[in-house]
Amino acid sequence: MSEQNGDKSAYEREKELRSKLTDTFVLDYTPETYQAMIDTVKEYSGILVSGKYAISTTQLRNIYTSVKKAKKPKELLPLQVRLAYLAGRNESNPRFKALADTLSLLIRKVKTETQLEHFTEFFTALIAYQKYHEKFSSKKH
Repeated sequence: MSEQNGDKSAYEREKELRSKLTDTFVLDYTPETYQAMIDTVKEYSGILVSGKYAISTTQLRNIYTSVKKAKKPKELLPLQVRLAYLAGRNESNPRFKALADTLSLLIRKVKTETQLEHFTEFFTALIAYQKYHEKFSSKKH
């Protein structure tokens, strides 16, 4: 992604937040780490809706439908193919590709029903805060 100097720190922060969303942070959170995970998702979703490479809630809701239908961890696996397709359709948006790669990595690591519940909770928070930021971001005012 070619970044302008002013965008470099925002890009670095986005990268840092994505790296925080590891399997431990998202899939194996505890009651003590839950709020930190939510705070990270809230900040990350704010980045997702901003700037030239904004990702719409509609784009994420298409993925979310499949996440909500999954009742067993293995039912998430085909979603990786859909994420690759969507990343290809959004080839001019490096932010979408980075998100798709992060989600695919997390999906591959979902092994238990509890991790599936945690992944679903994470995705629900991502959609909720993305919609929040879309509606209340300064660009709308």
